Amino acid sequence: MRFSLIKREPSFFFENMHQDLQRFLKDTFGDIEPSNAQIERTFRPAVEICEDKEGYSIKVELPSVKKEDITLALTPENVTITAEAKYKNEEEKKDIKYSEFRYGKFSRNIYLECPVKLDEADSEFKEGVLYINLKKVEPKGEEVKNIEIK
Repeated sequence: MRFSLIKREPSFFFENMHQDLQRFLKDTFGDIEPSNAQIERTFRPAVEICEDKEGYSIKVELPSVKKEDITLALTPENVTITAEAKYKNEEEKKDIKYSEFRYGKFSRNIYLECPVKLDEADSEFKEGVLYINLKKVEPKGEEVKNIEIK
């Protein structure tokens, strides 16, 4: 009986699928390590954006985050929210075996379809939820400029 070896290249489809799955798992669960080092992973809080003709209302769930650890930056076209949920080991003697609490740094950039008034923006942090209210800039009528043809 005669055997021959057939050289096959790995399928790019499966290779890309594997990379996509790895990225999805890392984004969802963070870096999973056997030690308690996973406590320092980043987290992605829930965001709710509502829009009406006058402006935007944005809610961001930030449990276990202090008001002092939140930074809010605003431009006419976007909002950047940066926060950090710090891990406190209140009882040094106890070793955490399993935790679904999320600790770490968070940054989210929200693009706004309509520009907003910077001087009329306000925000409030209450019971672990950040509320942001933004008013849209009054739309200007389209300016038409006639150009003389030479």
